[in-house]
Amino acid sequence: MTDATLISGGTTTAVVTTDLTTIRTPKTGKMLKDFEVPEKFLAEYPELVEMILLSESMNDGERQYWFNLSEVMNAEQTEKLRGILTRERAKLSEIEAKYGPTQPKLTDAEIAERNVEIKEERAQQQAALRQREAAEEAQEDDEAILAEWDS
Repeated sequence: MTDATLISGGTTTAVVTTDLTTIRTPKTGKMLKDFEVPEKFLAEYPELVEMILLSESMNDGERQYWFNLSEVMNAEQTEKLRGILTRERAKLSEIEAKYGPTQPKLTDAEIAERNVEIKEERAQQQAALRQREAAEEAQEDDEAILAEWDS
């Protein structure tokens, strides 16, 4: 989908302006191409595909499950799914308005930078741990030598 397209799915009419190929899932960053989505479902319900991809309550396995199930869902079931996902979005918006965003959106560059920082931090922690272990081992050796002399 590109630009605005009028979509009529069941009882709801919506205008979809999002290019579905650019959407990333919230936690794993997977894209539409990473899922097997039936062409008919994609053509008839692109806004629902978008909602499934952006759902914060689903993992990727659940997303694929719903895409697979879409082939056998009737219009009523599809509308129920839309209602559930719409309520989820509304509740999350309510929570964000009340308490602020749960976590800021990061760019790919920021994510990469944070990953490097985390790796460096972890390496420093591991080096410090090795030094402490070596110091404890040396102290245990010294204590063993002293214990032998006392015997």
